[in-house]
Amino acid sequence: MIRLAWRTLSGRRASWAASFVTLVLALVMTTACAVLLESGTRAAAPTERYAGTDVVVGGQPFVPRAQALVTALSALSSVERAVPELSFPVSAVDGSGEPVEAPWGGPSLGHSWESAVLGPFVLRQGRAPADDAEVVLDGVLAGRLGVGAGDTVRLTGPDGPRAYSVSGVADPPRQPARQYAVFHTPREAERLAGSAQPVRAVGVLAKAAADTAQLRRQVEQNVTALYGNAGAPVVVASGAGRADAEFWNVPSPASVLSSLVGTFGALSLFLAAFVISGTLSLAVAGRLTEIGLLRAVAATKGQIRRMIAMEALLVTAAAALVGVPGGIGVALLLHRVLVDGEVLPPSFALSVGPVAPWLTVVLAAVVAQLASFAAARRASRVRPVEVLRKSAAPAPGIGWRRVLLGVCVLAGAGACLGAVASGRLDGGGGTAESMVLVLIVGVALLAPLLCRAAGAVVVTPLKPLLPMEGALAVRNLRQQNARLASTVTPLVLALSFTGTLLCVPVITAEGAQRAERQRLLADHVVTSTGPGIAPGYAERAARLPGVAAASGQLSLYGELSRADADEGGAEAVVGARLVAVRAEAVPELLDLGVRAGSVARLGATSVALGDSAARQLDVAVGDPVRVDWDDGTRDTFRVAAVYSRDQGFADALLPHASAARHAADPLESTVLVRTAPGADRDGVQQGLEALAAQFPGTRVGGGATEDAKSGSGSTDAADLFVLLLLAMINAFTAIAVVNTLGMTTAGRRRELALLRLAGAQSAQVLRVLAWEALLTCVVALALATLVCAAVLVPLSTALTGSAVPALAVGPLTALAAGAPMVTVLTVTMVGRTAMRRAAADGLAKAVS
Repeated sequence: MIRLAWRTLSGRRASWAASFVTLVLALVMTTACAVLLESGTRAAAPTERYAGTDVVVGGQPFVPRAQALVTALSALSSVERAVPELSFPVSAVDGSGEPVEAPWGGPSLGHSWESAVLGPFVLRQGRAPADDAEVVLDGVLAGRLGVGAGDTVRLTGPDGPRAYSVSGVADPPRQPARQYAVFHTPREAERLAGSAQPVRAVGVLAKAAADTAQLRRQVEQNVTALYGNAGAPVVVASGAGRADAEFWNVPSPASVLSSLVGTFGALSLFLAAFVISGTLSLAVAGRLTEIGLLRAVAATKGQIRRMIAMEALLVTAAAALVGVPGGIGVALLLHRVLVDGEVLPPSFALSVGPVAPWLTVVLAAVVAQLASFAAARRASRVRPVEVLRKSAAPAPGIGWRRVLLGVCVLAGAGACLGAVASGRLDGGGGTAESMVLVLIVGVALLAPLLCRAAGAVVVTPLKPLLPMEGALAVRNLRQQNARLASTVTPLVLALSFTGTLLCVPVITAEGAQRAERQRLLADHVVTSTGPGIAPGYAERAARLPGVAAASGQLSLYGELSRADADEGGAEAVVGARLVAVRAEAVPELLDLGVRAGSVARLGATSVALGDSAARQLDVAVGDPVRVDWDDGTRDTFRVAAVYSRDQGFADALLPHASAARHAADPLESTVLVRTAPGADRDGVQQGLEALAAQFPGTRVGGGATEDAKSGSGSTDAADLFVLLLLAMINAFTAIAVVNTLGMTTAGRRRELALLRLAGAQSAQVLRVLAWEALLTCVVALALATLVCAAVLVPLSTALTGSAVPALAVGPLTALAAGAPMVTVLTVTMVGRTAMRRAAADGLAKAVS
């Protein structure tokens, strides 16, 4: 069978060339994603600030009852010292007055000098801080600012900006690559931490002869004894796990990259499977006459299937020899681009192991075998007599099972999108992007029927308006519905997929802006380009002339549950995003669409819940709810109001005074300001801007929040990586479209030869082909528009309240114009090549 498959491949090189190219491109794309994904999973974030410790008890975010834990651990015989660490956000200000962000999206934190031993940070300049107005900087930050011992640096911390004298510069054995560290005196650090439980971690330093594994077990036993088996928001880590404890709330560049690559890898695999299946089906469908002859000389169906399967396996193996090295090369190129663009640190190594290449080859082989099996199964059912009797091999019809499956797929997608439009199903852009893939599958299954309907509705009415060549093209398309479907399907895939990905972010952004406009009563919104805004800004803004109300918005996370769950109530627990605002300012600053209760009753012991959280908890106004904070403590509140405008905002609104002491980060994300009636709004704006000059990184805007925060490493990674991989996927689908068009046009050599023998000139035949290509694009654009509309209209209805979605007009116009150009150019070039021979030679070649 291998010899027969090899001989048929040798004789049918042209028919398998397109399949080979498609498999190579699919392997390049999937191998690149797999190599990057494997590199991301293998990349380990090195321990930096805790590198000098043997065991770390890390709080997430705080270590409850820290002093009791330090006392217990210090009493262990193998422990040299247990050191508590205080951490709080702080950012240095450069010469231009802008906050200096830590590299790769890491934290910039202040600490007590007593915890420098956890690095251990060793002074290379100056001395330890002896006064509350002195600090020690890590060497990387000092170099970034261009300062040394004896210089002055401005730092913005929880209490706002202050000038400090640099008493020294210190470095650990491993230079920090993902964070900046500033060390204060113990008294100043405790003041700036400003929390009831300021300790973020306890580092355990072992004696010289101690066994680390045994010490860790002892530490775990003490943690269990102190906090109980129910545990606390702490982790015990040693070895490489210390980095996880150190950066527990900061995604590493490797983890961000792995998340993105995983998503696009799955997407690439879907597109590759889709295109490979279509290309192999076309390659087999073009050989129905040959298969009929084999069946006529007593070849069995099983032999036909095994022959085609072996051919597909041989083509896959040959494609792997080119595609896998090409994919590794693309991965190297993407890695270099991301490192040069400062999205990934130079220390991020690309790991090219055997797992990723072999996995992609196996997946490609499985997809090719499944596609060839489906195509061979249809082809082997062709009756030899029918094939030999007809001048052209008959196209197999569409079966009822395929129709039923396609209808079910479209119905399922329609039900899901209907739930999105009605608000019964959350998910936004993620659900939309998933549904477009489902819709494409449904369109592919029903492509012959949909193309027949589209031809009758879209193409046939154009016939009287077209010249003679165009009218002949309409007739050809209507009679060769299967060929039209095979050409339209990859076009619909490329157009609808790209169009949806372009428009979903636009609709999502418009929905967020609409929700923000509805929710905000504030005239001014203050944002930050740094880690946040110090609470002092809102306090001082509230005292400005002409200001009716001002409050910062403090973001927290916690778990909501019914306080009466132990008494037989519901036991639902909701992981919630919480926002703390000054209670007295809420009615002046926010219109939350309250449907029950009143936000005016928001106080020290009350909370306002969003609709979604209230439904999940099954609570109403007056019911008690419990908040389990990230610091391990718990508070109980009464529901004062239930509001409907919780989309993109918060699951619960709490009074600032009650929540601030539980915040892991005391800096506020935004500050809302309302101008008093009759006051000069421009004067208030000027006052806020003057105040912002004293708080580096703050920006004063109008009544809608602007994301003034400069992109973090993870955001840059998302933007750049999405751009690169989306370009790669679109290039793949575009080449697949060209491939399919080339195969279908080259397969019409007999038809073109007959037209030439009948007296048609080459130019006339080419014009017919060009009109067919153009009308095919019209059908593809119509179907792609329906797919996009099926996804975007429900999404726009849910997010913006309008059934008319916002569109990325420029890119969509380029896409709609580029598709016909590529299609017509491809068909014309292949048709010209096919007609280079004399008509009689072409007919003889086609028959043979």
